[in-house]
Amino acid sequence: MPRAAAAVKRSATAALEGAAKDRALKSAKLAALAAAAEVPSQAFEPELEWCRPAFDLLDFLGDSLPPACVDMLRAAAPHALDAKVHERHAYQTAVIDSLARLCAEALKSHRAAVASAEAAVSTLLQDKERAAEQLAAATREEEAKREAKGVAATTSKSAEEVVAATRQVMESARKKLEEVESLAHIVSEAKVGFEKEIEETWMPLKAGAFPPKEWRARQKAIARASGLLAQAGVPESLAAAVPLALKEAVAARTDFVGTVIEHAEMALHEHIASITSQIEEQQASIDSQTQVIVAAEGEAKAAEAELDATMQACIDAENTWVDADAVVRDVTAAIAGFGKKGEQLDAELAASKASLDKLQSLVGGFEGLRDVTEAQPKDAAAEPLKDISAEEPEEKPADSAGQPPAECSAEAAADGLPVEAPEAAAVDA
Repeated sequence: MPRAAAAVKRSATAALEGAAKDRALKSAKLAALAAAAEVPSQAFEPELEWCRPAFDLLDFLGDSLPPACVDMLRAAAPHALDAKVHERHAYQTAVIDSLARLCAEALKSHRAAVASAEAAVSTLLQDKERAAEQLAAATREEEAKREAKGVAATTSKSAEEVVAATRQVMESARKKLEEVESLAHIVSEAKVGFEKEIEETWMPLKAGAFPPKEWRARQKAIARASGLLAQAGVPESLAAAVPLALKEAVAARTDFVGTVIEHAEMALHEHIASITSQIEEQQASIDSQTQVIVAAEGEAKAAEAELDATMQACIDAENTWVDADAVVRDVTAAIAGFGKKGEQLDAELAASKASLDKLQSLVGGFEGLRDVTEAQPKDAAAEPLKDISAEEPEEKPADSAGQPPAECSAEAAADGLPVEAPEAAAVDA
C-alpha cells in the first residue's frame, strides 16, 4: 500500500513537471510567432512555399484588415496549417477558424457586391426600357403637338387673310364714300350757284327791272341767263329766242314773247329739279356707302378678334410643341447616356465577378491546406520547419514569457482572432 501511494505520488509529480514543460514550450512558441509577425508582408522563407495559398489569401484580404493582424496571421498560419487535422491543438484550430471566418465574411461581401452590381445592371436595363417607352410616347406627343402647331399656323394665316380682305373692303367703301360726298358737294354747290344766278339775272330780266339807260347791265344779265339756259340744255331755238324776248319791255311783250319766257323759266326749274334729284341720289349713295363701311368695320373687328384668338392659339401650340420637343430631346439624351453608364456598370460587374472568382480560388487553396490529413510536403533542399515545441526555451520573466506584442494582441482581439495567455495555451496543448 505504501508502494502504491509512492507510485501515485511519482506519477502526479511527473505529470506536474510535464505540464510545466509544456507551458514553457508553448510560451516560447508564441514568442517566436510574435517575432515572426514583424516580417514584412509577402515575405516568406522558401521552405514555406507550400503555404503560398494561405499567404496569397492574406494578401488579398489585407486591404480590409489591420497590417499588424495580417502579419500575425501570416506568421501563425504555417504552424497552424502544418499540423495534421487531428493533431492540431486549440490555438492552431482557433487561428484556422479565424481565417475561415474571414474567408466567409469576404465571400459574403464579394457576393453582395456582385449581387449589387447585377441589380444595378438590371435596374439600368429597366430604366432603358422605361426610357424607350417614354421616348415613344414623347415622340407621339411631339408629333401631335407639331401637327396642332401647323393647324394653328394655317388658321392664323387664314384669319390674317380675312382681316386683310375686310380692311380692303372697308377702305374701298371709304374711298367711294369720299367720292360720292365730293360729287354731292359739287352738285349741291352747283345748285346753289344756279339758283343764285336765277335770282340775280333771270328774275330781274323777267320782271323788266333794268331801265333803258342800264342796257349794258341788262345785256350782261341776258348773257348770264343764256348761260343758265345752256346749262339747262334748252333747245337752240329757245336759246336763240330768249335774249330777244328779254330785251322787250314788259308792257310791249307779246304772247309769243311771254311763251318764250315761260318755256325758258320752265327749263330752268326743270334743271333745278334734275340737280335736286342728283343730290338726292348721291345722298342715298352716301347713306348706302356709310352702311357698307359700318358693316365692313364690324367684319374687320370680328376678323381682328378672330385673328387675335388664332394668334394666341398659335403661340400656345408653339409653346406646347417646344415643351414636347424638349421632353423628346431630354429622353434622347438620357438614352444616349445609358451607353456609357452601361459600360461602366458592366465593367463594375465584371470586376466584382473576377474578384469573387479570385477570392473563391484563394479560399479553395486555403481549404485545401486546412483539410489535409497528412503533413505538408517540404522542399527537399529547404530546411524543415523547426518544431519550437521540442526545444527548451530560455527562462523569461513571468509577465512577458510567450506573450505576442501588445499591439498585435489588441488588433487580433478587435478582429476576433484568438489571443491566449501562455497558461491557457499550455492547457490546450
